[in-house]
Amino acid sequence: MAGIRLRSGLIGVGIAAAALCSPGAARAQAPAADSGTLIDQAAVQARIVANRIDSVAAAQAHRGRAARPDPGLALYTGAVASLNKMQPDSALVPLQAAAAVGRDVARYHGDLAYALALLDRMDDAGAEYLTAIRLQGANPWYYVGLAMVRTAQQRWQEAAANFTLAYATDSTILKPDLIAAASVASEKSGDEPGLFDWSQRGTQKFPDFPGPWLRLASLLRARGDTARGLAAIRRFHTLKPNDRLGDAVLALYFNDIGQRDSSLELAIESGKDTAYRQYAGPILLRLGAEYLSNRQYDPAARALSEGLAISPPNLHERFVYYLSYANLQRLVPMYTEAVPKHDCQAAHVVDSLLTQVDHGFHETVQQDSAQVTHILNDILPNIHARVGEFVQQCGHN
Repeated sequence: MAGIRLRSGLIGVGIAAAALCSPGAARAQAPAADSGTLIDQAAVQARIVANRIDSVAAAQAHRGRAARPDPGLALYTGAVASLNKMQPDSALVPLQAAAAVGRDVARYHGDLAYALALLDRMDDAGAEYLTAIRLQGANPWYYVGLAMVRTAQQRWQEAAANFTLAYATDSTILKPDLIAAASVASEKSGDEPGLFDWSQRGTQKFPDFPGPWLRLASLLRARGDTARGLAAIRRFHTLKPNDRLGDAVLALYFNDIGQRDSSLELAIESGKDTAYRQYAGPILLRLGAEYLSNRQYDPAARALSEGLAISPPNLHERFVYYLSYANLQRLVPMYTEAVPKHDCQAAHVVDSLLTQVDHGFHETVQQDSAQVTHILNDILPNIHARVGEFVQQCGHN
């Protein structure tokens, strides 16, 4: 039980990975704040930056000399007008022609790559981005565009590497959505150090942007850095107090520092969202077991009852077993308090609880056959007899 953790992988899947769609579809829907749906914005920025860099470079290289004719310029200008109207079909042929006659002009290849990506021709888009990078390696947005093409192809290691190259080329490109997309690529490629770096950059550069705080908190917990991790998840929870995944991670941290009651409330809240029950369930099982070991049977029963309602099939019997044991410990003092008071309402509550305990132990005899068999054969019959007599007396009154 002590080994239950939220792996770092849930962070990106719960927050960013679900919104990664094909670049061609990215224009059809507005991306969520931390979705990582970046290919369209990045390519637009690539056009802007590429135009500016090429213009400056051309001016410096040809200052004082006659300008060389550019046979692709007219084709390119018309294609850009189509791209600005989000008409990649109309832009494709003139861009291909411009790139053919202007083989050494990076922006032609960069915009052609963008148009191809919008048309879901990812292999061709990747090749054009590589050409643009070869011609103008100082433009970070070509690396970003290539990274998003690799993301669409689920070539995660290449995507992560190109995001890193983009940042290394120009660290001023950082934007929240870029950090989210790069984090997904690092996570999917298994690059934990890279994910950690992107998360730290996000919290430092955009302290009011919640996503990196959640990723950082998950990673720090995996590293055993409770102090920094707790500060990170508290910051996330302040920014997004109703986020159920944040509730789950904060619940783990509170349990780590012994604040089980706070952990229980947060785990219950997390379980209200069906998307995060796979995380809330194990937390509630762990809490229930820890309450049981400390003989705190009422909170144990609450944690286990809440967990049983959302438990995955592989944990069902363990929930039932622990809950049956917790309720067995609860019903005995309830019975002994009810008898001298002749509290018949309590008698019926105890009788109902006893029925649940009996069914629960019969269902979970395989969990601990010796202990459960002892309870079923030696303990419950005596309790059934006493509770039955009490209920019968109440029926005569």
